[in-house]
Amino acid sequence: MKRRLVAAALVLVFPFGMAACGAQSKEAACKQIQKAATTASSEINFDANSNENDFKEGLDKALKIYKKAAKKVTNKKVKPAFKNLIADLEKFRDLADKDSSDVSTEDFQVLQDISTHGQELNDICGFKWDSGK
Repeated sequence: MKRRLVAAALVLVFPFGMAACGAQSKEAACKQIQKAATTASSEINFDANSNENDFKEGLDKALKIYKKAAKKVTNKKVKPAFKNLIADLEKFRDLADKDSSDVSTEDFQVLQDISTHGQELNDICGFKWDSGK
């Protein structure tokens, strides 16, 4: 009888143990990313007077915000997608440092990767683009 009670207690306590060990829900992970995106968009403003240095500084600032958020994202499905997108943005930043005005296939591939990994993250989290309508 004691074994049955202990087994029942373990079954009841197990989900709480998972939460205490850091198992993060998809919703909580996506909320961290949404919060970072909102912060980045509010702190970084480009307009017609923005120059190349403004763009690079803004991209660096956004990457810093996203990397900080990535430390808080532990969900096993969301984390890899977010890390892939951050890696793509880092590659894009590195391309912005090149002084070449020529566009290479590498440049196009980085943009394609950003699009692909961004869509993957959108699909996981259910993010929607704001079309202004």
